[in-house]
Amino acid sequence: MIHMTDQIYKVAIYLRLSKDDGDFSFAGNGKSESNSIHNQRELLMDFLAKHREMELYDEYKDDGRTGTNFERPEFKRMMDDVRCGKINCIIVKDLSRFGRDYIECGKYIEKIFPQLGIRFIAVNDGFDTDYAGSADSIVIPFKNLINDSYSRDISVKVRSNLDIKRRQGECIASFAVYGYEKDPENKNHLVIDEYAADIVRDIFKWKVEGLSPNRIAARLNELGVLSPMEYKKARGSRLKTGFKTSGKTLWNHVAVRRILKNEIYTGVMVQGKRTTPNYKTKKLIYKCESEWVRVENRHEAIISRPQFDMVQQILREDTRAGAEQTAVHSYCGRIFCGDCGAPVVRKTVNGGGKRYVYYVCSANKANRTVCSKHSIREDILDQAVLVTVQQQIRTILDMDRAMQQIEALSWERSEIKKIEANMEYQSQVIEKNNVLRLGVYEDLRAGILTREEFLTLKEEFAARIDEAKQVLDQLIRDKSNIQQGLSEQQSWLSQFRKYKNISEISRLVVVHLIERIRVFEDSEIEVVFRQRDQFADIMSFLKEQQADGSEVVLPKQEVI
Repeated sequence: MIHMTDQIYKVAIYLRLSKDDGDFSFAGNGKSESNSIHNQRELLMDFLAKHREMELYDEYKDDGRTGTNFERPEFKRMMDDVRCGKINCIIVKDLSRFGRDYIECGKYIEKIFPQLGIRFIAVNDGFDTDYAGSADSIVIPFKNLINDSYSRDISVKVRSNLDIKRRQGECIASFAVYGYEKDPENKNHLVIDEYAADIVRDIFKWKVEGLSPNRIAARLNELGVLSPMEYKKARGSRLKTGFKTSGKTLWNHVAVRRILKNEIYTGVMVQGKRTTPNYKTKKLIYKCESEWVRVENRHEAIISRPQFDMVQQILREDTRAGAEQTAVHSYCGRIFCGDCGAPVVRKTVNGGGKRYVYYVCSANKANRTVCSKHSIREDILDQAVLVTVQQQIRTILDMDRAMQQIEALSWERSEIKKIEANMEYQSQVIEKNNVLRLGVYEDLRAGILTREEFLTLKEEFAARIDEAKQVLDQLIRDKSNIQQGLSEQQSWLSQFRKYKNISEISRLVVVHLIERIRVFEDSEIEVVFRQRDQFADIMSFLKEQQADGSEVVLPKQEVI
């Protein structure tokens, strides 16, 4: 019950509403505050009107702020004014508006406010620290505990609902990733933003051509292309981030690399990369990649899977252009010593008015006792690689013609059937080991296993499950690649068709067709081509067709 007094109080009225239980919107609905904040203010102003000993000093409003912690800007401002002696009374609608952390609420009400000489009033709860009795000392902690439990319950329900949405492939992010936009008819579905998607395609294309993320960022800035943050702002999104300090945000290597590594551009919805420990702690915890939630074919792809995988390989190779170059040299990241396996480095020598370029084993360059030089001139290397590639293309085109002699798509159906059988097997492995893993818990409880035996078996079953999941993920990607068809621009067979009239070696030729080049002594080389496994599978399929009586002319040469 609230009592009257002769003392004059300088009053702060504190108003709070979280985003989860109010109608405040940060997306621009025209409201400056939520309806509940207005209602809280009206109630507290009516209360002040009935108590002449109270004078309003200021109003402190945290609209859209959680009550599970006290990291709120207006609450902090109020406490600063309290410590400066400007306020000696705080009034709230009820204890839940003050906060929902029962430990922190109790600390403020029972310790901090009495030490600072602050009178605290919760109107609807009938609580006033100046007149709190023994009953209040028992009831108030329970009310705070109930408010805290309410937040915990809401948090569990929200987390569970969001997890279900993630596993269904629904986009739960506040903003669509650059290159996409939220579907106007379904906010949990992504559709392509054609303008930004073209920029994404250019970024991937430039990376394949040998440009570094820094060089790509510089080119985008030179062309006047808005960075992802500025583009969102230009389209009306009220995006805020702690990374931006001031001025206009430009493209940088971090933004470019983030796009190049984002699997979402292949049509895969990837979410759940980070979380928080609980509803009270907002510190972000980044999950292991194996714990991310991935849903295939959730939206239209901007980048094909083969091109995405190719770029990931290029990024792993950590290729860099020289200071005076805009792009890396043709063989960067793909040429190695045939004996020790070390990367082969490109060297330039000027002499006699001429410029000589050659390649040498990096291990020998660092320590001559480790390996021999394996030196080869660039013009000789270019010619040898060109002849090898031309021969490979002729073999592939012979195989292509052989494929056209049999029923269209027969190979794809054969491969998909094998992949699906393997996928079913891996799924069974995962299911079986999950059952076994649950069984060891029961055996531990029953005393059949010691704790050491339990931990050993648990780790063993978990390792089997992780291995099967990795194989299953690769099989899913392989199936997706085949389903794209042999006629698509980014399919491996079309790449060989594309270069059938090749007359010189370029970076694009090396990236698209060659896995690695090994350099041996006496300028001998070995060229290892990409997609060797697929080639071997098709050759095996063609031989099976020939054995079954089909009139198939097999290629005369084998792939290296």
